[in-house]
Amino acid sequence: MSKESTTCSKQDLHYLPSDQPVFSCKGCSCVIALQDELCSKGFTGGSGKAFLINSTINTNLGKKEERKLITGTHTCADLLCASCGASLGWKYLKTPTAEQKYKENRFILEQAKIVKENNW
Repeated sequence: MSKESTTCSKQDLHYLPSDQPVFSCKGCSCVIALQDELCSKGFTGGSGKAFLINSTINTNLGKKEERKLITGTHTCADLLCASCGASLGWKYLKTPTAEQKYKENRFILEQAKIVKENNW
């Protein structure tokens, strides 16, 4: 990991109930987010369908960069699995317009890179 990587983890896995529905990394099965944190299923990532999520766990951020996306140029950072380092999506750090502000400090999880586990 580079010096610029920072963790997004704000929860300890030991405190997650075993019956809690989660999203996990497709590569290593590490829990990445609670399904309760899902904001929208109507997003698109580099590999297809994606989810907008309020928060993640067991993730690191890559370097901050400007990206030209469908809705304009956004300041983003790659979202990486803290366990295996796989790219899972990105975090919106800054958006170009007031209409896009709701995305700031939220995360894109690409559906092709995660597994939905219902655990019930």
